Amino acid sequence: MGKGAQVVSIGPAGENLVRFSCIMTHKHRSAGRGGGGAMLGSKNLKAIGVIGTQSVSLTDPDALKSASAKAMDEIKAEPFTSGLLSPYGTPGFYNSISSTGTLPTKNWQRTSYPESHDVLGHEAYHNTLEVKSYSCAQCPISCGRKSTIKDGPYAGESGGGPEYETLGAFGSKCLINDVSAVAKIGYDCNELGLDTISAGQIVATAMEWFDQGILDREKTDGIELSWGNVEATLEILRKMAYREGIGDLLAEGSKRAAAKMGGNAVDYTFEVKGLEMASCGVRASKGEAVVHAVSPRGADHLRPYASVIDAFGYLEEELGITEKQDPLLDGNKGWVKPVQELSMATNLIGACLFASICLAVKGSTWAGVYSAATGQSCSLEGLLLSAERVINMERMINFRFGFDRKDDTLPKRLLKEPAPDGPGEGEVVDLDTALDSYYEAMGWDTATGIPKPEKLQELGLSWMQA
Repeated sequence: MGKGAQVVSIGPAGENLVRFSCIMTHKHRSAGRGGGGAMLGSKNLKAIGVIGTQSVSLTDPDALKSASAKAMDEIKAEPFTSGLLSPYGTPGFYNSISSTGTLPTKNWQRTSYPESHDVLGHEAYHNTLEVKSYSCAQCPISCGRKSTIKDGPYAGESGGGPEYETLGAFGSKCLINDVSAVAKIGYDCNELGLDTISAGQIVATAMEWFDQGILDREKTDGIELSWGNVEATLEILRKMAYREGIGDLLAEGSKRAAAKMGGNAVDYTFEVKGLEMASCGVRASKGEAVVHAVSPRGADHLRPYASVIDAFGYLEEELGITEKQDPLLDGNKGWVKPVQELSMATNLIGACLFASICLAVKGSTWAGVYSAATGQSCSLEGLLLSAERVINMERMINFRFGFDRKDDTLPKRLLKEPAPDGPGEGEVVDLDTALDSYYEAMGWDTATGIPKPEKLQELGLSWMQA
């Protein structure tokens, strides 16, 4: 297509309408969650290519340069962003998340995995693989990683990542304690067009089904789907992408697969509203429990990544969070609201969440960037108000499709089985208590979870009232 062309495409998973297929770009970046690949596949659309021919006009280039420099300084001043995310990419999260008891391990049977730190953590990652970092345009973080496997049965293979979520999905959840093997699995997911988060969670669930006797070799087409089995994982992924044998069932996602299997299969699935959960635990971060439960598209761990407040202990005066929050406290979740709004605001202005995931770039700085670029004066309060409006619009759209409080739930294990290890040892999620406090802060009816009429009126959304 010529120099500067950009392409988004789907793989065989999207062509075969796998419900967790991706839209891929830049070979290994993906719009991964929610089955976007299947949406394009349903239209017989393989790829879209574009070339830009015009420049982007700015209202005040000098002001934007100044605001951007401030954002850059804030990113460099944040220890986690500059000290781990920049030099190690998203694998820099792995050991820290395990240490806080929010790393799902062995299909959520455990909450931490310290014995894997030396084989799956960021140092092992960068020592074992040949790794080159890269960045998106003008980004000072450079979280991207291109890797090549140096040794073993997959030596010489290369691709993008694996990202933290791939390490968690196939490493800790499936007990594959080999970063080279996880890298190979990640490469295959990218080539097949599979979301590694959902795919890894589905494989982990299937491994526990196999362990519990719900699945056997006859049902898995002869595959020994045991914990840590790399070759079995690779074959299951291929079967899912091409909807062959057991893969056709698993390609429907864990919720639909469990419903078809019946019995107690559902007890080992980890999804919310049909979307599989990421590698972000909730029994040692009750803020993250709320986020997973209420997300409008299902288990979304990044709107916001609430663990940064309660599990990691960050404060943010601009958002009114001036005291550390107890990660094990089920109630008092009003603080999730402003963090959720800041996360939504970064989405609305098209900024990468990694610039704000540890509250590096301040909300007021984002407002300054937006104002300089568009010429529309915007304060922090105005930015958060716009984000709140969108959050409530999403809620009302879901309500029109039948979603309400009953759908803001979590898998049985997280609500009933106490965590056996880590900082949250002995904890379960008292979700009703957590949701009540969150709904109250949001101005939502605690019985239904739906925005109250006065909240809709306040946001100029009365037209959406049921």
